[in-house]
Amino acid sequence: MKTIMGVSKKHNSIWRVYGYDYNEDDNLVLVTKKINPLLVWFYKLKKKRLHNNICEICYKEFRFYKGRFDKMPDECFDCNPDQFGDDSVY
Repeated sequence: MKTIMGVSKKHNSIWRVYGYDYNEDDNLVLVTKKINPLLVWFYKLKKKRLHNNICEICYKEFRFYKGRFDKMPDECFDCNPDQFGDDSVY
């Protein structure tokens, strides 16, 4: 999975991880996957959320995915393209 969005337990005690991944046409689609209960905390620490911030250079609002331990960027992708990886900006 490219970006993990959440982990939850469904009825029948089945844990699932939800995230985005590319399909055959190179489009991002929402996918679900059953996971082992021992891997729940691993995926919970890897999940990312969509955040908004305002660039300090061009004062334009931009959106990015940020994990729990990632730092908050102050510059947008247009002003500083080296700051982000491929999975950070949509």
